Amino acid sequence: MGAEVIRVERMGSSDLGIEFPAEYDLRNRNKRSIALDLKSVDGRTALMGVIAGADALLEGFRPGVMERLGVGPEDCWKARPSLVYARATGWGQDGPLAHSAGHDINYIALSGALEMIGPDAGPPSVPLNLLGYYGGGEGCAP
Repeated sequence: MGAEVIRVERMGSSDLGIEFPAEYDLRNRNKRSIALDLKSVDGRTALMGVIAGADALLEGFRPGVMERLGVGPEDCWKARPSLVYARATGWGQDGPLAHSAGHDINYIALSGALEMIGPDAGPPSVPLNLLGYYGGGEGCAP
């Protein structure tokens, strides 16, 4: 819709064991990216430079991670007071699961939807990450 999106990525491979060529990752289409080590002073300084010219920031870490890194909302608003700081976490900012990782299989299992997927006489089949992740809206986050 015309927005310039800059994705901040980790410095190295996530080493998930799955090679996925960038040209096939449609979620990153028309986005630029920068690789930063947010645990380093240089990485945080570079991020704050990007934020100084940004309209919005969307982060998806577990609650408190950005604050521990020194780039939480208060820090970012010092660099850009008009910044819209948004958070998209698996289980929200508070509550019993807030500090747990949230993944597609968790969402659909806890909702009961996983039970309905697969053959009647067998265990549930693990679906593609379409039902809970994209269907639930979490896949909208970069």
